[in-house]
Amino acid sequence: NFDEHCTFEPRRLLVMTGRPGDGKSEFTDELVLRLCLRHEWKIGFFSPENMPMEYHLAKLAEKLTGHPFRPGPGMTDALYNRTTRWLTDNVTHILPDSGSYTVDCILEKARQLVRRRGVRILVVDPLNRIAQRLPPGQTELQYLSSLLNSLSRFATHYHCRVILVAHPRKMNRNPLTGVTPCVGMYDIFGSSDFYNKADFGIIVERDDQKGLVTIHVEKVKFKHLGTPGNATFVYN
Repeated sequence: NFDEHCTFEPRRLLVMTGRPGDGKSEFTDELVLRLCLRHEWKIGFFSPENMPMEYHLAKLAEKLTGHPFRPGPGMTDALYNRTTRWLTDNVTHILPDSGSYTVDCILEKARQLVRRRGVRILVVDPLNRIAQRLPPGQTELQYLSSLLNSLSRFATHYHCRVILVAHPRKMNRNPLTGVTPCVGMYDIFGSSDFYNKADFGIIVERDDQKGLVTIHVEKVKFKHLGTPGNATFVYN
């Protein structure tokens, strides 16, 4: 039911958001792995929160195989070797030098991956791990607008799908129900440009009591690529 709302192509910027702990990174990983398996779009990750890299690769391996990433009945030696070869061929992590998490540094390393490895998907997860270095006289809103423009230009020029995972502003729980309301694209901390400049806007909402995840497709810029709506998944 997700395919009814989203058709993916390169040269587009997707912004992913959701409440803390609802699984933004998990859904992003699942999405890009499926795109790579179906279309051979190699993936470049800038994902400091998933470091060390070995831990993230283990999570990706579990999604690929459906088995825990440890020796046992499911993860045989043959499957382990096949999985690690696939990840080596198709997944690369961007690891800037300490203190160099600027968007320019990340995109320069991503350009190298496009040329050397044929990367077609760039994941930036999350936004708040990019170092903000505002030029004199520039406001934070202007900085965020410039950053989004840089990501969009990169996607267009290098024929890539760029996925930016962004945290929302702090949302208060309902005092009567104790539930934090679902967020929207305009709730992303910093600027309404996250909605305005994205080609796709997706919100991840997980209900632990029901064991379900609702994917809210809030924005699809071009109607031939999809329509806003909701898709439901079982969270395993």
